Order: sequence, then C-alpha cells, then structure tokens
Amino acid sequence: MCDQKDVLTLNERAWLRFLRDISNGSDPEPTLRRVQLLRHLCVARRAMK
Repeated sequence: MCDQKDVLTLNERAWLRFLRDISNGSDPEPTLRRVQLLRHLCVARRAMK
C-alpha cells in the first residue's frame, strides 16, 4: 500500500539524482561528516545571495 508520505516529489527525485551524480553512482552512507559538508555548502551558497 502506497501512502502519500511515500511518494517523492519532483524536487526530492532531483536531489536523489544530484546525490547519485556527485557520488559517481555509488550509494554512500550519510555520515555526520557528509551531512555537515552538504549543509555547509547550502548555507554558504545562501549567504552569497
């Protein structure tokens, strides 16, 4: 049974594609360090606007 919370939006699919692209098609574990690095990049990008 597919619940509404299980359906990915177009943006969520794009993020998954992006993560696959930057990891060369691998499926790396979301370690604390990796999450921190991605957050840092997003915050730094927002500050540039």
